[in-house]
Amino acid sequence: MNRTLGIGCLLLTLFVASGATCHHRTFGVDPMAPAAFTTPPTLDEIIYAVNANTNRVQQLHSDSAWLSLPGLPGLRTTVSLERERRFRLKSKLIGPELDIGSNDELFWFWAKQSPEPVVFYASHRDFAASPARGMFPVDPHWLIEAIGLVQLEPGGMHEGPFTREDGRVEVRTRLPGPTGDMTRVLVIDGRYGWILEQHLFDAAGRAVASARTSGHRYYAAAAVSLPHRIEIEMPDAQLSLTIDVSEYSINSLYGSPEELWGMPRFEGFTPVNIAAPQYAPPASPMTSSRQSFPSTGPPSRLTQRPAYRGYSTVQ
Repeated sequence: MNRTLGIGCLLLTLFVASGATCHHRTFGVDPMAPAAFTTPPTLDEIIYAVNANTNRVQQLHSDSAWLSLPGLPGLRTTVSLERERRFRLKSKLIGPELDIGSNDELFWFWAKQSPEPVVFYASHRDFAASPARGMFPVDPHWLIEAIGLVQLEPGGMHEGPFTREDGRVEVRTRLPGPTGDMTRVLVIDGRYGWILEQHLFDAAGRAVASARTSGHRYYAAAAVSLPHRIEIEMPDAQLSLTIDVSEYSINSLYGSPEELWGMPRFEGFTPVNIAAPQYAPPASPMTSSRQSFPSTGPPSRLTQRPAYRGYSTVQ
C-alpha cells in the first residue's frame, strides 16, 4: 500500500453509507463586513489585513459544526483551537466517532471505526523527520490555517499580488520545510481581504493540500471575519472533507486545558507512534462497512445538517 494513503483511508472508514450528501449553498455578502481595500491592494496592504484578522483570534470554538465526506453521512462536530498549535476536532454520530487533536508537543488521531483498535500519535518534532510524513503531507495543526487564520510574515519570500480575472488576488509564498521548500498560493478577496483558497505545493510542484472557504461572516464584537464552510483536499491522502460551522465563540474557551488539549485515552485502543522507526502503515486501503446500512431513503435526524447563516462573496 502506498504510504500516503494511510490517514485518508482511515478517515474513509469512519462513515456508513446513507445517501446523505453535502448540499452546497450560495450566499451573498455579509452586509456588516467592512471593506479591507477600496483600491487594488499592495502586498503590504494584504499582509496587514490578513495578519490583523488572524491576530484578533487567539481562541476559537464551535460546538455546532458538521463534518462530511462526499456521498457519506455527516457527523456532528465540535472544533476548538488555540493558536499556534492547539487544535481539537471531535465528531460523533450517536457516540464518539472521531478525535483529532494537537497540542504543543504532539498530535493524535483516533477513529472508532478504524480497521485496527489503535490511536495514532506522534510528536511534532519526530514526525517532521520521519518516513510517516508522507502519510500526512502537512502538519495536523495546518487545519488552523485552513480555517483562514494565516500569518503572512512581513519580509517573507512572497510574490504578488497577482490580480485574477474574477477580481480576486493571489499571493505566492515559499515556505522552507523538512523535506524541501513548499509553495503556498493564497487566493484573497480583492475587497474584503478574506482568504478564499489556499493551495500547498511540494518542492516538485505537486499539489499536496488545498483549502477553500466560504460563508464568511463578520463578528463585530471581535472585529473579525470567519468562514462557515471549510473544504479541505489532500490528493495524495485521497482525502476530501467539508466542515460546516453554524456559529463560533471567539476568544472564550472554557473548561480544563488538560482535558481539552491532552491526548485522551480510549478504552480498548492501543497508542501507536507513527513516527517510530518500526511503524508500518496499514496493509489495506480501507475496511468498508457500507453494506451494513441502507444506501437509499431520506437522511435520519442524525444526518440532517443544522441550518446556519453565512455569507461569502458571489463572483
